[in-house]
Amino acid sequence: MKTIFCNTIFPLILTGIFLSSCQKEPGRSMNNSGSVELQFENVVSGQPLILGDTYFNAFGEDFKVTKFKYYITNIEFLNTVVGTHEKIANSYFLVDEQDALSKQITVLAPVGTYNAVSFIIGVDSIRNVSGAQSGALDPALDMFWTWNSGYVMAKLEGSSSFSSLVNHMIEYHIGGFKGTENVLKRVTMNFPSQTEVSEAKNLIVKLSADAKLWFENPHSLPISTNPTCTSPGTLARKFADNYANMFSVSSVVSE
Repeated sequence: MKTIFCNTIFPLILTGIFLSSCQKEPGRSMNNSGSVELQFENVVSGQPLILGDTYFNAFGEDFKVTKFKYYITNIEFLNTVVGTHEKIANSYFLVDEQDALSKQITVLAPVGTYNAVSFIIGVDSIRNVSGAQSGALDPALDMFWTWNSGYVMAKLEGSSSFSSLVNHMIEYHIGGFKGTENVLKRVTMNFPSQTEVSEAKNLIVKLSADAKLWFENPHSLPISTNPTCTSPGTLARKFADNYANMFSVSSVVSE
């Protein structure tokens, strides 16, 4: 009987001690998750972006946008009050103004309380050197430089009467992930207040992206002197510095 006690009861006691020491953090779930939808609205000076319409930048230059795309990847949800963050695995998405469905990104996040969202504008270096891929990273989506073996992180095309290019074209294909050519930008935006992710409701985070900010803050990049940027380098980094500021959270609601 003593042998039975030692071989069965004692391990159960140790198991109980172990489980009691591994309790979940209060208010959080280790296994459960809830749906979070990131809804992107592309705008110019706060007004909805309409492809082909005429807008003006901070320098009084007119411009029309005919193509507007950018990668949203490596999404994280943060609680900066307690210093926690949750990384969303395999989160690679391409937002394309010509594709309404692409502007609605749905992911699963661990149940908990958050007050900010964070993501990278662009495709991380590992995926840049992983060869041909599928889904949002499919080279067929016209966001991959075959000549330079890397992704275009963000793209804006259109026209402006201030452009010296043929047909007054403007063309910005921003890329580069190596060393001093790296244009990857992680942006973090606070929610209006702390927000719960739960299994019972769908959390909707509405964000806007202002195309006008490609040309200003922190760098002044008028179209007249910069009608094009289609290769890695100093100018590409400046455009990336600017468009890193184009995002803002419009609202956060649970449904």
